[in-house]
Amino acid sequence: MPYKNPERKRQWEREHRDQRNARRRQIRSGVEGRTAAAVTPDPVPAKAATSRSKVLASIVVGIGVVLLTVVAGASGGTPGSGQK
Repeated sequence: MPYKNPERKRQWEREHRDQRNARRRQIRSGVEGRTAAAVTPDPVPAKAATSRSKVLASIVVGIGVVLLTVVAGASGGTPGSGQK
């Protein structure tokens, strides 16, 4: 929220600089627990995690299709086709 008086804002920031810097150091070092986790960046970005899961799902589906084809070919056709 912006201050009405910019000079008073600068004065407050000067007076509280040490406190603000100490708080930032504390958060970065992980002393705060949950709060620090919210501030520190995620090691795996959400987009990359989604992309990896899509690749993995594609591989699993591909293997499933190949296995289904092999099983259908080994049985002499699709079930219910009338072949003996």
